[in-house]
Amino acid sequence: MYTNSRNAAHAYANVGRQTGVNAAEPAASQPAPLQQAVSQPGQGAYTNSRGIANAYTNVGLETGVEAASPHQLIVMLYEGAELAVRMAIKHMNEGDTVKKSAAITKASIIILDGLKAALDPQQGGDIAQRLDALYDYMSSRLMLAHVKNQTAPLEEVLGLLQELHGAWKQIGSAGSTAPQPSHPSFAA
Repeated sequence: MYTNSRNAAHAYANVGRQTGVNAAEPAASQPAPLQQAVSQPGQGAYTNSRGIANAYTNVGLETGVEAASPHQLIVMLYEGAELAVRMAIKHMNEGDTVKKSAAITKASIIILDGLKAALDPQQGGDIAQRLDALYDYMSSRLMLAHVKNQTAPLEEVLGLLQELHGAWKQIGSAGSTAPQPSHPSFAA
């Protein structure tokens, strides 16, 4: 079902570079990049420390992505998408349209450039086709939520992501009790 999981995971790790936030953390708490912090010495040690911490976090995330199994990569994508949708709901409720927009964009990128891009319709068959359609549906619901400034579509997408995430984690935990055969839907 998923064969391009490494590409999807790199898309997840790159979400921060595209949206200006780390995929693993809420948009509201992100410091300036390391280069910006170092190039502005007049800002003080606090900005410098935050930039260094952000760079360290990014290295940790990328290292985690490189070390993760294909199954773990998909779990990471679901977790990132769920967090982004939660943050979009939070920012929408607070009236912060800029942060809401960034969170919705991040969720869309993870869903389309991560989860959907990792699908393999050849090996995944009907399940992959259904997931493909579901990811498109989620993307359209995210866009509707953004345009109409409504939380209901975001909550619907969050529920779908949580259901898929839970099912995906169960697949992994069921596989961890038995010998791990190579999954026919993954290519390393």
